[in-house]
Amino acid sequence: MDTQFEEILTVSTPEPGIQPQDGFLFIGELAKLTGTDPKTIRFYERAELISPPRHGRFRTYLASDVRRLKNVLILRKLGVPIAQIRQILGVIAVDTDVLASDKAVNMLRHHLETLREKQAEISHQIEQTSTALHRLVA
Repeated sequence: MDTQFEEILTVSTPEPGIQPQDGFLFIGELAKLTGTDPKTIRFYERAELISPPRHGRFRTYLASDVRRLKNVLILRKLGVPIAQIRQILGVIAVDTDVLASDKAVNMLRHHLETLREKQAEISHQIEQTSTALHRLVA
């Protein structure tokens, strides 16, 4: 497997000693487990990509929340916009790896085509800007 692709799929390795208490994690533990910042996790909550249950005033994250957050992080590394992530997560089961779902993979193919279109547009803009600058300098 390509090393860059492996980096994308690798969210983080769990830190030793992080164990769910009573079947759940607190936000700091989840952040360490996934190698992300608690502020990022809260952002994804506000964007309604993850919805952890609460125990009193604390958010608690179940194994399904960990999987979902890892899916979100993978999709963000692939440059998928938040709205499209919401759609992708809507077609997969809670405990499914996003890249194991045929529906999600098809949606990612569409995302790839969009990226290629943007790449072509940017290449064209670079060419036009380069030509314009060359004429100005000459």
